[in-house]
Amino acid sequence: MTDKPIDWTPDLSLPTSKSTVQHFIANAGGDRLEIDTTPWGEADLTVNGRSIAHLETAASAGEAFRTLETIAEDFEAGKQASRDARLDQVIEDDEVREKLGLTRI
Repeated sequence: MTDKPIDWTPDLSLPTSKSTVQHFIANAGGDRLEIDTTPWGEADLTVNGRSIAHLETAASAGEAFRTLETIAEDFEAGKQASRDARLDQVIEDDEVREKLGLTRI
């Protein structure tokens, strides 16, 4: 999970009741995250318009939201970890180093 929880904002333009879809939006790590939940436990997680996860059998909308929230946090944490790993890579091949215009330290 990420160090800072993702700050989810409900879409207040949609009607709210126990029988409607709820839509939540967040921005994290340069991504636009969206979660849609239904009262019967079906939910979708979308990142930048691309579907990342879908739940069909959660016990409730709240449980579906919490599950997808965890998936979103893990997704963002994984992106950050892969960025950090790339920064720590060492180029050992002198030919590659030369093509990239890097000098040996």
